[in-house]
Amino acid sequence: MTENLNLDYKKYKSAKKTSLSIIIPAYNEEKRIKQTIIALRSYLKSKKYIYEIIAVDDGSTDGTLNVLRDTFSTDLRVVTITKSGKGAAVKEGIFSADKENEYVFFMDADLSTDVEEIESFIDIFKKEPENDIIIGSRYLPEGSVIVQPPFRNLVGRTFSLIKSKLLGINFYDSQCGFKAFRMQTAKKIFAKSEIKGFSFDVEILYIALLNNIKVKEKSVNWYHKPGGHVNLIADSIPMLIELLQVFLNKNKYIL
Repeated sequence: MTENLNLDYKKYKSAKKTSLSIIIPAYNEEKRIKQTIIALRSYLKSKKYIYEIIAVDDGSTDGTLNVLRDTFSTDLRVVTITKSGKGAAVKEGIFSADKENEYVFFMDADLSTDVEEIESFIDIFKKEPENDIIIGSRYLPEGSVIVQPPFRNLVGRTFSLIKSKLLGINFYDSQCGFKAFRMQTAKKIFAKSEIKGFSFDVEILYIALLNNIKVKEKSVNWYHKPGGHVNLIADSIPMLIELLQVFLNKNKYIL
């Protein structure tokens, strides 16, 4: 009888552990993806979370896949897609995530925002059950440290202004590559998403707002790392076209 009680208690304790999936979209990241996985793995183990890391390789032409295979473990899954764009990679990761986990994060492969923010986001989810999505923000008036070239700040704020005027999305920073969702909310929203490129962040926030899903913006520190794959000039026109597509898709986004 005592043995059975102990087994039940162990199951109860396991059930109370925080569970999450981490999505890392990756394109030609062979130089840093290993350190990113190592840093994430070390942090998540230290917090004793139940977790999985899902790296989505978006048609890399370098050695990214080989590096990921070298870091294989039971906590890492690698999903490959034909080069389609960051939005497509994140969506594939969300669909691949364990639906039994409580939360799902996606973050950039360069970890410009420190992994320790994971805990602070989870704390908000637990203390504020009304919030289904938490987005990192570099531009909130208080609390953030942002280290990146001034031109990137200018382009980011200009894009934010256009997005606000066209779609009525008034977050300070929709494009920060560090976001978290309650799992079931993420799967519902991404089932409606269509944008494959860099404006997918705007689309998922627009879907949330149209369906009265609560989104919280949280200050994060951001340290720009060289070697990213966003070309601020070449990618600007496609991103604006995607914004227009989001506007025209409004009626498709109701859950």
